[in-house]
Amino acid sequence: MADSEAVVAQTSSATAFTAAGYPPVYNDTNSDASGAAATKNVEDLTATGATTTMEDSNISFGATELTNYIADGSDLGASHHVAGTNSSLEASDKLSGPTSATDSFQPSLPDPSKNGNIVNEVGNSTSTGVAENGIISDDTHGSNVIHELFDGSALSDEEERLWSIVRANSLDFNAWIALIEETEKMSEGNILKIRKVYDAFLVEFPLCYGYWKKYADHEARLGSMDKVVEVYERAVQGVTYSVDMWLHYCIFAISTYGDPETIRRLFERGLAYVGTDYLSFPLWDKYIEYEYTQQDWSRVALLYTRVLENPNQQLDRYFEGFKELVANRPLSELRTGEEAAAAALENSENGGQEVEGENLPNAVEQSSKPVSASLKDAEELEKYIAVREEMYKKAKEFDSKIIGFETAIRRPYFHVRPLSGVELENWHNYLHFIEGVGDLSKVVKLYERCLIACANYPEYWIRYVRCMEASGSMDLAENALARATQVFVKV
Repeated sequence: MADSEAVVAQTSSATAFTAAGYPPVYNDTNSDASGAAATKNVEDLTATGATTTMEDSNISFGATELTNYIADGSDLGASHHVAGTNSSLEASDKLSGPTSATDSFQPSLPDPSKNGNIVNEVGNSTSTGVAENGIISDDTHGSNVIHELFDGSALSDEEERLWSIVRANSLDFNAWIALIEETEKMSEGNILKIRKVYDAFLVEFPLCYGYWKKYADHEARLGSMDKVVEVYERAVQGVTYSVDMWLHYCIFAISTYGDPETIRRLFERGLAYVGTDYLSFPLWDKYIEYEYTQQDWSRVALLYTRVLENPNQQLDRYFEGFKELVANRPLSELRTGEEAAAAALENSENGGQEVEGENLPNAVEQSSKPVSASLKDAEELEKYIAVREEMYKKAKEFDSKIIGFETAIRRPYFHVRPLSGVELENWHNYLHFIEGVGDLSKVVKLYERCLIACANYPEYWIRYVRCMEASGSMDLAENALARATQVFVKV
């Protein structure tokens, strides 16, 4: 299995939390092409996954109760949508949910430094408003932005009215959307005002990946490329498990940077978090497409190999794509350097045994060599395909066990509009199934997916915390509790 698909810790260590704030997790300064350095291991995530479950109840609670439930041992469960999101919900899902991945600009920049940083220490030195998965990191982009002036820029009467609404109720989603639209209309060329409104909004709703994309587009149009990168870094820290967010960032990198290793490093960072997501195929597709443009066939083959290891909505298509690749390129182009070296060693050892004791005439020996080589190549190709076919079959077998859960997920992205009871129950059932599989990596990643769609439901945060506690992963439990109480279900 590739390094980027190894078990990784998806949340920042709770020991890094301080009263001053929560530092971002990413530091790509010493990243390698596998992307492994873009993640942090917390606890031993190869341990058996917990099977802790929660009993549903009709208790309604908020952030204070969520913070204290561990201390008093209360069994707090809820099917209650968090307060503050029940304003009229006519706002469109289109920007908190699916958006087009098409780039709206084609900037040209010098290549970054050879160490692979897209911007120097961007994950650590920029003033970020959210650390990984939405934890507030400082006040630069915090909610106090709402109360700041706009450096002398006049506000329209409508902007004043809408700002007063969100000051009074920062969870009024519709008012925020109206404010963003009004600001964009009245301040088309004023990046400072645009930054203020997006910074304030995204502290309250960091999972709205479509608005991170819009913010980055504004910076590309009016700001600098460093600012675009800063926004994308904040975005993938705020909604780390969004396939679409990583896709947008990678598309930006492809259009901006000429260094393939820099682009690959970013893809690997994204795949370390969302590469096993059942709906991760758009990111895999873009990565495979990029390697096709580079005509690096061994990398293309390796990507197909990796994607065949796990269930995916497009798994059958990937297996067909792999077979088509193998049919059109020689095996020598598809093998990685390590695979080629291992095959050469095996051939050398086997070849020595085969010729021992043989005493063929030179003419017969020479004429038989092409035939023997051809047979050997065919055998090696058959073995190469068989290994990947076996991976595909295992992934399909697991797919058959989860397909019912996956097809029942109607809204995998965040929105303040309440989810149906059927979908909420499906998440509980899916989590219960994965907890019983015994793979903590799968458990963590499914919880993180769930908590994008169900971020406003305290019951899932409590279940996550308890599950991590039961597995002995206290860092992950404390991180989830901090995110819940300080960002997503605060009151």
